[in-house]
Amino acid sequence: MPAASAEPKLLFCWVAEGLHVLVPKRRGTGFLSVPYGHHTDKGLDAIAALANCDLYGLDGALNFDCGWDICHGQKGTQDVFIERIRKPLEAHYKMQSQLIDVNTFWELHPHKSR
Repeated sequence: MPAASAEPKLLFCWVAEGLHVLVPKRRGTGFLSVPYGHHTDKGLDAIAALANCDLYGLDGALNFDCGWDICHGQKGTQDVFIERIRKPLEAHYKMQSQLIDVNTFWELHPHKSR
């Protein structure tokens, strides 16, 4: 579980074949149920282009659909991928980020009880 802090953080986690990012709500508590979808967001589109993969977010987290090579490839490829998108995402949402484990991800996921 991430340490409690006054400032919300983007929470990164590798799940299946993608990097998933829980995006905190600006008002209230918890995370956005639909962080990306239904409306174009030029900032997120630019980050997806930088990442060179599909980005969607209708199911409780931003999902960078990276594919097998990044998720299960050579050691270090995940770190390189995160570093490519971390600063642009932090700038887009105006908040810091943190890598979490998969159990914490599912504990915090906004759709966990659905």
